[in-house]
Amino acid sequence: MNERLAALILRIDAIATDIIVPLRRKNINEAALLQLYEALDEAYLLIEHEKQIDRELAAILFLIYSQLVTQSNYVYDKSTFVPHIGKLQGYIRKIFGGTLQNA
Repeated sequence: MNERLAALILRIDAIATDIIVPLRRKNINEAALLQLYEALDEAYLLIEHEKQIDRELAAILFLIYSQLVTQSNYVYDKSTFVPHIGKLQGYIRKIFGGTLQNA
């Protein structure tokens, strides 16, 4: 793994905390999610031709996604959760699907 990707994963990990802590109170941190999407765009550019994805990156994305889905099940109005769940699904498919197809 190159240094840029390692630094990016650390950044994504910090952003994950900014997303997950408010989620546990059923709140969406829009600013942190926008930062995550920006970081994921950058990550995709770094790894789009790789045959393997870093486990830490996969674990962080799974944690964020699963927390979004889980916490959305505990709110009456899911309208703030659904767009982010869909968008994160798209990024996961883009990052992991593209890599799997190249293998």
